[in-house]
Amino acid sequence: MTQNRWFMLGALFLARVSLGFQFQTVASVAPLLVIDMGLNFTEIGTLIGFFSALGFATALPAGLAGRRYGEKRIVLIGLGLMTVGGFVMAWADTFWIAGAGRLMVGVGGVVITVTMVKLVGDLFEGKEVVTAMAILMNSWPVGIALGLWTQGVIAETWGWNAVFLIAGLGSLAGLLLVAFVYRAPPREVQASAQPKKIKSRISGPEIKMIILAGLVWTLFNGGFLMVMSFGPALMVERGSDVALSGLLISNGTIAYMIAIPLGAWVSEKMARPNLVMVISFAIGALAVAAVPFVSDPLMLFIAAGIFIGIPTGNVMALTVEVVRPENRNTGTGIYYSVHHIGLTAMPVLAGWLVDVTGDAGAPMIVGGVCSALAIVFLGALRLSQRRWIGA
Repeated sequence: MTQNRWFMLGALFLARVSLGFQFQTVASVAPLLVIDMGLNFTEIGTLIGFFSALGFATALPAGLAGRRYGEKRIVLIGLGLMTVGGFVMAWADTFWIAGAGRLMVGVGGVVITVTMVKLVGDLFEGKEVVTAMAILMNSWPVGIALGLWTQGVIAETWGWNAVFLIAGLGSLAGLLLVAFVYRAPPREVQASAQPKKIKSRISGPEIKMIILAGLVWTLFNGGFLMVMSFGPALMVERGSDVALSGLLISNGTIAYMIAIPLGAWVSEKMARPNLVMVISFAIGALAVAAVPFVSDPLMLFIAAGIFIGIPTGNVMALTVEVVRPENRNTGTGIYYSVHHIGLTAMPVLAGWLVDVTGDAGAPMIVGGVCSALAIVFLGALRLSQRRWIGA
């Protein structure tokens, strides 16, 4: 069974659930951190952004290290970093200690994401890759949903420290799962026995296209990032408590979880990925940007989850489409370098806007604009692909 590619995908999925759970921790307990540690929302946004702050410098080396030392080994290292980082945050009493732990978690998250995308691309190349990528990416909202359902209750019952401690233990469980269950497919085992060279042969057009793909992924996810990062604070500002706020926003996350595999299936049946992406980006952007102007944003959270979830498999499949198989490690590293630059900057900007305007809904407008801009960069990517094919 361990040689079955769907079983291996399941092991990677469960381990990566801990990534979404770790990401959500700061947003879930943000009001308590403001009270207990004296943080402002710019610092909260910075802590959220620290999750991705070193991604631009880590993603490419992670991809190259996977090719050099073996993907499974690199995944285990990444999960180990997430474990230690969670424990550091659990005992933090200053912004900088919490920030150090958050950076460790973020680096580990970049390492496992880059490496797992490459593994799934190899396992499902040319067959069911959109569905497989959608399943892997669905581990992120599953982890976030678990965080929204539980972290507020945990924080109010045992304190915010317990939230980070449990997050670290979840990453440790993922490490053990991958260590004991995952086995490399036969062709990858054979490839690992061959001498490896770090030098990449990736071409200029491939680099351009993978950068554009990374921008599409980052921008279209901007709306959901703002909802998950600042939605709890917005609901608390409107009079809700921490636990209830998380449960409210989790409805959007549930919709997102359902929409990812359903959207992948529909896209493969329609064979119209561009149409699916453009319509989804536009509706998702409108749903997120409208949140500050609606007294009860539940249906908008759900709509955002649906239309940001639907094209996820298509967007992730771009990493397979725009680079040759031998350059996939390097290409995925570049892709996530771009992604994490954006994920670092957006929460900091959004947190600063909250402090300046005094309105926790301001980040939603930022997220809506970002999701809309993804349409522009998707068009640029498709134009570049046509030129490359025609060259």
